[in-house]
Amino acid sequence: MIASPTPAAPERRHPPLDLDRLLGDAAPDRLAVLVLAYLTLPGLVFLGGWAQPWAAAVAGLSGLGAVLLAPGWRRAWPLSPGMTLACLVLGLVWAGATGSHHLVYSSADWQIRDAVLRDLTAEAWPVAYLDADRGVDWLLRAPLGFYMVPGLLGRVLGFPAAQAALWAWTGLGFALVLMVLALLARAVARDRPGSGFAVMAGVFILFHGLDILPNIWLDWNFGTGPLASWGRGGEWWPRLFQYSGHVTAILWAPNHAMPAWLLALLVLRHGRHPEFVRGLAMPFAAGAFWSPLASAGAALLAGAVLLREGGAAAIRRAVTPANILAVVFALPVCAYLVAGSAAVPHGVLFLMHPPLKSFLVWLVFLVVEVLCWAALAALLVRGWTFAVSVALLCLLPLYVFGPGNEMTARGGMAPLAVLAVVVAAALLAPAAGRAGRIARRALLACCVLALAGAATEASLLLKPAWKASGHCDFLEAARQSVYADSTEWAHYLAPWPEPLVSPWMREPPRRPADRTAQAPPCWTGGGP
Repeated sequence: MIASPTPAAPERRHPPLDLDRLLGDAAPDRLAVLVLAYLTLPGLVFLGGWAQPWAAAVAGLSGLGAVLLAPGWRRAWPLSPGMTLACLVLGLVWAGATGSHHLVYSSADWQIRDAVLRDLTAEAWPVAYLDADRGVDWLLRAPLGFYMVPGLLGRVLGFPAAQAALWAWTGLGFALVLMVLALLARAVARDRPGSGFAVMAGVFILFHGLDILPNIWLDWNFGTGPLASWGRGGEWWPRLFQYSGHVTAILWAPNHAMPAWLLALLVLRHGRHPEFVRGLAMPFAAGAFWSPLASAGAALLAGAVLLREGGAAAIRRAVTPANILAVVFALPVCAYLVAGSAAVPHGVLFLMHPPLKSFLVWLVFLVVEVLCWAALAALLVRGWTFAVSVALLCLLPLYVFGPGNEMTARGGMAPLAVLAVVVAAALLAPAAGRAGRIARRALLACCVLALAGAATEASLLLKPAWKASGHCDFLEAARQSVYADSTEWAHYLAPWPEPLVSPWMREPPRRPADRTAQAPPCWTGGGP
């Protein structure tokens, strides 16, 4: 008698890896304090050089007090000396791709960034301009966190030293990003911290959407060939908004990416620890001086974590001396940042663009940039911060702010950083079960496509380098830049006097300048 075959047992289902269990409960330590100090120092320099003495004393001492009261001072440094040194070296190398030193190709945005750094180096503080063409006095009103420390050094040693300092300053920030990533990788892959860090850092540095696909299709239909985005980049394919991949971010907007990444990683590592809320306000107040919209995106993440962990009770725990001092520090900084900002174009997406077209572009954009990653990663990992980040990334494009829709591009940097960490964690998670194995393979396929998109952005570095202008101030650089005919610069300038800042800011000296069509070119060897 032949025995009938035993039916195969149904495959056991394995739940996704719970990131809320692995991440977020680390106590603040000296690395967290160093990140806070790095973000705060530019604001203190700004207050010391731009504010009247009484305002500088009140707000500056409040900011310093908030840093000194921050949790983490008494805890040990969490990394080995070897890993710390490796991150410092890698951070400096990573910063080399930004083009801040002009040893490699620098994106067109550096025409304006160089002018800001040059003016902080060469002009009296507060920096202001007498625009004879319009008969208006302008105050340089921009997020200056990226530039203040190198600019201060440049006032003593000159503009070339400021450029070198900006490279080193950027390298330090990227090193801090790598240090936090190393600790997140250690938490996710405890039994293989080395390979975990390699995966986490590699995914984070190269994280990108799948915009190579729409670019191939659009360029093919336009008749320029499927690979026309090589040497050009392809992030702006929707024409209404963009989420900057991390290669794009360091080439075009490292000043915005830096605070977004650091703040998002702080939330991922410490957000659920009870001590984090005691000093919660200062990192975001300091980060706002680097990039208000990027910091706002990170603050939304932190707020969601705070409400999940304790709701009203957590909010009551946040009423601490450190957070109160952070608010005092933030008052003049935020007043400066919003001065004259009403002139920046803004509004609801469907009211500013044709509703049906913008709705369809929004849907395709989400699939290509966000949902392709989120849907697959959700089969392998889960977590509250992950879910909130995806929700924010879906909603941010619906409101337009700024000439290039900075609400999406900058506000999305922090949740996009969380998504990058989640994708890396999904690749490191056990792929148990058929669905998990399929999701892992699909994620790897997406990584290949994303790498192709990142390569098209990085292809800009193959262009010849061009020299920064050391003699053109902001107004002249803006007049000669590639953006001269398309940008009003309301996000960099505010008319002076300005009611929000005049009561506490020093009277800026205005230097008359003869701006004629025959002014010497800012970039004698050719710009971008």
